[in-house]
Amino acid sequence: MKIYFDLAAQFLNPAISIQAQAKSPQLLQLAKTIDRVVNQDVLTGIKGEQHVRIAMYQVIRFYTQNKNVVCETTEGTYRIRARIYQLRERLPQQDFIAISSSEILRIAAIKAFSLTKGGEFAVDLTNGAKAYASRRYIKQIKEALLS
Repeated sequence: MKIYFDLAAQFLNPAISIQAQAKSPQLLQLAKTIDRVVNQDVLTGIKGEQHVRIAMYQVIRFYTQNKNVVCETTEGTYRIRARIYQLRERLPQQDFIAISSSEILRIAAIKAFSLTKGGEFAVDLTNGAKAYASRRYIKQIKEALLS
């Protein structure tokens, strides 16, 4: 797929156009994904007294820490008011995956899986962090990533 920019002073608002011979399920999914990234998928994170809008494409993972839900992004770490189970229901399944009852990862942020000496499944993330998958979630992880 090629990407072109058409820049002109007459365009007051940016717009995205998909050019193809016919609509296909892949193009419709692409349009939905673009719409979600650009227009809809934002969360409010809290860092100190400051409230920050977080775009979903910036999220690396959500996890619980000291009875709070934490959102780790490419820009920093923020506290989120939603609960993990609420995020699991709200987040798009094609972009995020639960690896335990207390952690959700963005699939694009997963670098590699490995097995530790203790038999745990370690997940290496693109930011250098390491997460550990619960054995109870391994079947769901395999189904989501291998299908």
